[in-house]
Amino acid sequence: NRTKHIMTTLTVQVEANQDDGDRQYDEGAGSWSFSNSNPYNRIGSENSGMSATATTCYFRFLDVDIPSTATINSAKLQYKLSANYSYSSKSCRIYAEDIASSAAITSDSEMTDAQGDKTSNYATWNLATSSDTSSFQDSADFTDTIDEIINVSGWDDGDNNITILLMTPTEADMMDSWEMRIKAHEVSSGADAPKLVIDYTAAGGGAVSNPAFLLFID
Repeated sequence: NRTKHIMTTLTVQVEANQDDGDRQYDEGAGSWSFSNSNPYNRIGSENSGMSATATTCYFRFLDVDIPSTATINSAKLQYKLSANYSYSSKSCRIYAEDIASSAAITSDSEMTDAQGDKTSNYATWNLATSSDTSSFQDSADFTDTIDEIINVSGWDDGDNNITILLMTPTEADMMDSWEMRIKAHEVSSGADAPKLVIDYTAAGGGAVSNPAFLLFID
């Protein structure tokens, strides 16, 4: 007997305005500023004129129905730039919230909690320069991050909602100001929103018997 294996590519897209957002430090207010209603989400460094601070963002994907027994072959974000990105040698890390099913994020404190519950596995994404704002582009692969999530206790019994976190951008110096801006769900009624694309192999139900061949000779 041999076990059947089913190779599948799952693609899910951000479905609601609240399911993508970003945060940065507001120098004037002296506190972190959160938004999930902008036409873009930011990862990088912003300089408001006083000093540079990090900007981080998240994307929540619903119904990522992959069994915990699956083998993850690849995982990536597909995204569209909101503006030309021309800063070389910049990077960030791709994490996920390390729980069986992520809740919606509606405030800075909830985003802080999600970042605090990040996976131990992450991928370093070296951000590529591009002037293409009309085509979907690929992030770095983060297979190990997704593999960690589907093995969290309760995964197979949950709603399987995953929040991807872009964090730890290249450290800014005092005068640094650079950001990658990614189109949000608010743009084009969600058609340009980020996608999560996972290629995986799942064991099929049961085994397949080796075929038998009968040869008749006259």
